[in-house]
Amino acid sequence: MRTERIAARISKAVGEGLEGRGIGKQPSEIWTQNEGFHSAMKHFVLEKKEIRFLPSPPPLPCLLLYVIDVPTACRTLMMNVSIDYLTLKQSSSLKMTSKLLRVSFMLAALTLSVTFSLQSDQPKVLLVSFDGFRWDYLYRVPTPHFHYIMKYGVQVQQVTNIFITKTYPNHYTLVTGLFAENHGIVANDMYDPILNKSFSLDDMDIYDSEFWEEATPIWITNQRAGHTSGAAMWPGTDVKIYGSFPTHYMPYNDSVSFEDRVAKIIEWFTSKEPISLGLLYWEEPDDMGHQLGPDSPLMGPVISDIDHKLGYLIQMLKKAKLWNVLNLIITSDHGMTQCSQERIIELDQYLDREHYTLIDQSPVAAILPREGKFDEVYEALAQAHPNLTVYKKEEVPERWHYKHNSRIQPILAVADDGWHILQNKSDDFLLGNHGYDNALAEMHPIFLAHGPAFRKNFTKAAMNSTDMYPLLCHLLNITALPHNGSLSNVQDLLSSPTPRASPNTQTPPLLHGSVKPRENEQDESYAYFIGVSLGSVIVIVFLIVLIKHLIRSQIPALPDFQAEISQPLLQA
Repeated sequence: MRTERIAARISKAVGEGLEGRGIGKQPSEIWTQNEGFHSAMKHFVLEKKEIRFLPSPPPLPCLLLYVIDVPTACRTLMMNVSIDYLTLKQSSSLKMTSKLLRVSFMLAALTLSVTFSLQSDQPKVLLVSFDGFRWDYLYRVPTPHFHYIMKYGVQVQQVTNIFITKTYPNHYTLVTGLFAENHGIVANDMYDPILNKSFSLDDMDIYDSEFWEEATPIWITNQRAGHTSGAAMWPGTDVKIYGSFPTHYMPYNDSVSFEDRVAKIIEWFTSKEPISLGLLYWEEPDDMGHQLGPDSPLMGPVISDIDHKLGYLIQMLKKAKLWNVLNLIITSDHGMTQCSQERIIELDQYLDREHYTLIDQSPVAAILPREGKFDEVYEALAQAHPNLTVYKKEEVPERWHYKHNSRIQPILAVADDGWHILQNKSDDFLLGNHGYDNALAEMHPIFLAHGPAFRKNFTKAAMNSTDMYPLLCHLLNITALPHNGSLSNVQDLLSSPTPRASPNTQTPPLLHGSVKPRENEQDESYAYFIGVSLGSVIVIVFLIVLIKHLIRSQIPALPDFQAEISQPLLQA
């Protein structure tokens, strides 16, 4: 009842005010919002002397605008703003105003569309790693989905990964373009004498950001460029590096199915603010390769299952209409070699455990001698076994790029292909293993790619895993940080001979030494994004000022009009 009385008084006051100014004689509709009665009736239509309640527009801040035949596209682009429409029909004096506003709206729409297109038009890249997928698994059993990508995309026959050929070092190389000595993840198990900290896959130490911040992974570079990233279990993506996670990520949990991981990736690529970079990791066939050995006939069904999972990914990408617009790369971190119980090197036969600490083991043993025991430990190992090669840190072969980092231990013992290093035979033994010399074919992974940026039915002889990072940066059209790879080495995989990325994308490669990029390093394209965004804000502010001026110039004597409305309300 109180609302009805208030409405009646408003009707009377407004009616008198409109008639007194000749406005009530013209058909008119006004939508407005009054803060004093926000909860009671928010929006009215005043036509002559009637007040009729209408369904409320979205409850967002109100911007009073004249809108006369404004194109729908312009209104749509004025997103996140609830507009109150004031239409004064049959008024020739507003024709010029309407033209000005149409131009203003179109200007705002154009400016906003440039800003939003930076996100929507950003190239999309999905990098998928099947851990431990050796290059020749493709031919072990029928793999129709892998061959489908080879037919309609590209393949590299020999991918030389980095030493040591283990999971964490190589996955970090794929997203940084750096050798292990440069990005700092030198093994799956490490000790940093400067930090006096250990890193092990068996504990929470892997989430210590200090181990990861000798390099900047691509998801951070992509986000600094103003874009978004999403990661499903990719090693390192659930670690806060330089204070940042990927825009979207799944904390590592090996019980999450491949299908659920794919569902998340698809969700992120098709959201209102889609990611431009996706990273997807799957633990197989590495796990079964360790247990069965790569030469086991039982690996056939494992490889077939991976092919089936790839087929599922392709199906979901097609269903989401991403298949023809997304650049998909299928790769791995390393291969696998067959081991046997007859090929074991027992350190206990040659060394006293009190004289050293074993930091990382088979097939590359990272050995930290106790103080004063370096020479004794080194000499004992150097003559220990014909299938064991022992290096002082400074004598490690240059081709491995594995000596210029404090986390690489003073003595490195490297087993020959297929041999296992254990402290004694009671330790866990694996029928398949990796970590060996990266020149061995058994250690090499796969590389397949499909998408608008890649050629079709093209096979390349060789590339390096360090080339992946500059390739990804090129595909994303972002500037690469210093790396050890070469975009020119993989340029022939691309359908376009002219790089779309800026000339700075290919930066001089690093030969050795730890590199720690600046935490606040910003990409040039990020500055461009900020500039366009600020330009949009300026245009919108200009429009608001212009519209307010037009409103005041077109509605006569608004202060008196408001006074006539407010007086009866005080009596309610």
